[in-house]
Amino acid sequence: MNTQSKFANLVLLATTVSLALTFNIPAMAESDAIRAIYLSAGTVPTNIAGVNTYPEPPRGFNPLTASDVELASYGFPQRPDKHIDPDHYAMWERAMQAAKIRWNGKLRPAPANGSALVPSSSASSQPDTAQPLAATQGHNDTAAGVILDSKAKKWGGTSFTDIWSAITVPVVETAFAAGCTDGWYYSQSLVGFDPILFYSAATGHPLYYPQEFAGVSENIYCPTGNSSYDAVVGWGGFGTAVFGLNPGDVFYTEVHAFGGCNNGSAFVEDLTTLSYGSYTISNSCSLPQTGRYANWVVIRPLSGNGVDGESPLANTISISFDGAQVLNVAGKAFYPGSQATTTTVLTMYDDTDSQAIELVNQGNTGFQGLHSLFFQTTGCAYAGGCTP
Repeated sequence: MNTQSKFANLVLLATTVSLALTFNIPAMAESDAIRAIYLSAGTVPTNIAGVNTYPEPPRGFNPLTASDVELASYGFPQRPDKHIDPDHYAMWERAMQAAKIRWNGKLRPAPANGSALVPSSSASSQPDTAQPLAATQGHNDTAAGVILDSKAKKWGGTSFTDIWSAITVPVVETAFAAGCTDGWYYSQSLVGFDPILFYSAATGHPLYYPQEFAGVSENIYCPTGNSSYDAVVGWGGFGTAVFGLNPGDVFYTEVHAFGGCNNGSAFVEDLTTLSYGSYTISNSCSLPQTGRYANWVVIRPLSGNGVDGESPLANTISISFDGAQVLNVAGKAFYPGSQATTTTVLTMYDDTDSQAIELVNQGNTGFQGLHSLFFQTTGCAYAGGCTP
């Protein structure tokens, strides 16, 4: 029996189970059944170990009219309630209408990701997601952005499970000052869950990136000015480039967390070129997922010559996140524009922990205030690239 036939049987079985659940047990349990389909269906191997994809939907498949089971079976995000969350529904509808070209090309390791993102020997070997980011305003040497804290100690109803945003792909440039202090300059615009948070044993500087993530990688090779733009998915610093993007494109991603040692799931789409893909991301379970934190961040990875291994920050000038939102397991919505004490706003600092180099601006009212973030590169962009 071929793969398509086997999967057709899986969808039929899942549909039967879902219908039975609809009439026999509460809606929350049905949601658990849908989550189980996301985990069981995304097992089609790619050329990158630890990253699988979902079966390709049949010709004529329309996610706008598909059932919840069909959406989960092919790795599409679930349909939001049009009346309860019209903002999310409008964004989802736009993304589903634009999902026309499924990406079937080869994947490749993302620039500056993989083992290079594991902190050097000068950093603490024990990441800690249980320790809250205490300050409302904080700083970090590898990340800028907004972090929400659900206070969840273990996976449960208050854990964050579904996060999304539309990201405008920036034009990446070298530093404004003349000359190159390094070869490749890196920036990644990501959404995801839980932090890998280190404090350098050598300097005491905080070093940060999300545990599970998807987003945009924008990089430039300073000596030649050649640049690269890619959709990326990853876990624990091990990133995979999915398909190429263009500066100015609008990129949409929705990332799912399932807690504990379960794999994650990510839907990525270029709304401008209509290309999309759905993937599961392997969880090595060195750090079980709690869903305590939700992240909208711009990072520079740990693969360079900085004092703690930081890479030089690419000059993106500005990056916009729009329509950003996250749901917890119980279905409650949260926004990066919230000014609650459980929100931490990170500013990225240079290698000496003395100069702000990436800033984020947020609001707190109206659609743009709640859903939108505006990042700006500054500091070392004017002085050569943020590494000695």
